[in-house]
Amino acid sequence: MEAPDGSSIVLVREGKPVSREEFRKEVVAKIPAGYSPYLHLVFPSLIGIGAAAAALSMLREVNLFDVWFIPLVYMASNAVEWRAHKDILHRRTPPLQMLYDRHTPVHHRVFMTDDMAIRDTREFALVLIPPYGILLILGVVAPIGALLWHFGLHNPACFFVATTMLYVVSYEWLHLAYHLPISHPSGRLPLIQKLKRHHATHHDPRLMQKWNFNVTVPLWDWVRGTIWRDRG
Repeated sequence: MEAPDGSSIVLVREGKPVSREEFRKEVVAKIPAGYSPYLHLVFPSLIGIGAAAAALSMLREVNLFDVWFIPLVYMASNAVEWRAHKDILHRRTPPLQMLYDRHTPVHHRVFMTDDMAIRDTREFALVLIPPYGILLILGVVAPIGALLWHFGLHNPACFFVATTMLYVVSYEWLHLAYHLPISHPSGRLPLIQKLKRHHATHHDPRLMQKWNFNVTVPLWDWVRGTIWRDRG
């Protein structure tokens, strides 16, 4: 097994070393034959955007108080992303061990700082959250929105659902953009380049347990002081 901090470059299985390339081939080979990478991307996106659109369609007589709910929810979502990445995806936390097992020993072993790009669209499966993940998130978000609505906060409830679901979609799209080949047009965008460097630093096995946990915008990394700055 690899060291807990991911520092081992060669996986040892049954006393025999397994290179990262061999491991990558094994992981890709386990992706189901009927897997559709574009359906994997489009289905959660449509659910997220559809839920957001449905929520926004229920807005009525929006005022400044209502609008201020958007940045508040965005910051809260960014904080939740940071916490989940740090304490669930990088620690085996019961009962969510499967999320750790999918992320740290697999995603971080396949993609490293100097080798971040997918080599085939089937590797979308190694980057995007499982397709059903958006439904689980909606299952958590919707009751909170319903509670806000129950207490008369109708527009904040709508903005809460819309902002949260669009945040999840942006997480997926941005994360995929960081792992697309260098030649992809998205890589020419200055903002994507900057965010990609932030995420690529997190993929350094020596740094991934302590630094750069935000995948979208590193707001909460900045708040919590977990942005890596090379002091060498």
